[in-house]
Amino acid sequence: MPGAQEPCHTGAMTGLGAQSRRIPPAVRRLDGRVKIALLVAYSAMLFLIGSPIGLGVAVAFLSIVMAVGRVRFASVLRAGAPAWVIAAFLLFYNAAASGWAAGVVVAARVMLLVYASGALMELSTTTELSEALRRLLAPLGRVGLPVRDATCALSIALRFIPVTAEELASIRAAQASRGASLGSGGVAARVRANAGLMAPLFVGLFRRADRLAAAMDARCYGASGQPTSLDGRRFSLGDGVVLVVGCGLCLGAALLF
Repeated sequence: MPGAQEPCHTGAMTGLGAQSRRIPPAVRRLDGRVKIALLVAYSAMLFLIGSPIGLGVAVAFLSIVMAVGRVRFASVLRAGAPAWVIAAFLLFYNAAASGWAAGVVVAARVMLLVYASGALMELSTTTELSEALRRLLAPLGRVGLPVRDATCALSIALRFIPVTAEELASIRAAQASRGASLGSGGVAARVRANAGLMAPLFVGLFRRADRLAAAMDARCYGASGQPTSLDGRRFSLGDGVVLVVGCGLCLGAALLF
């Protein structure tokens, strides 16, 4: 059906609202491809620098970006909390092999990369990132790779992360209201108690996935040769300036430190 809109790129899954209102207008207008490219450049800089001063510069860069973008530091810190386990392992492993200085550098690289990724998620919407990835990977579609389907699946997966958390919280609350003891006892007892939550959780998720598939089919997903998008932004001169300046700063820090 020509002109049918793909559900991945419509307002139904934009993830706007409170998050987009927190983002400053200048950052909101920035092309998603520029944000992804700057994250790649920052990641490359992290693995090229090897001195504590260079890591301090990397921390300063990330702090400035988060301050300009009004990123909630607490949210990024909570999101990156699980990575502390990996960072601790790398710290002790590299400390035993090459000394504490090398261990601290490696662990700091990992944590900065995690926090930079969290800042990107705070400064962008799910649809913006999926659309930017689709445009960046569009040349691969000319050789037969399903770029549109892959980016749509990624967008849906990102949107289902908070949905899964809400579904699990609802199930836990329902079980607790029925007298289930989910937080008492030893580790083995808690694991057994929480394992019973998995069946209703997956049933609920499959039910949501079935409704989503029916909605996509009703909107003729895949019928049009070219996907439509509500994001009509084009790469502007300001986007190019931000990209060049950001990549230049990352390259300069990598060469100096």
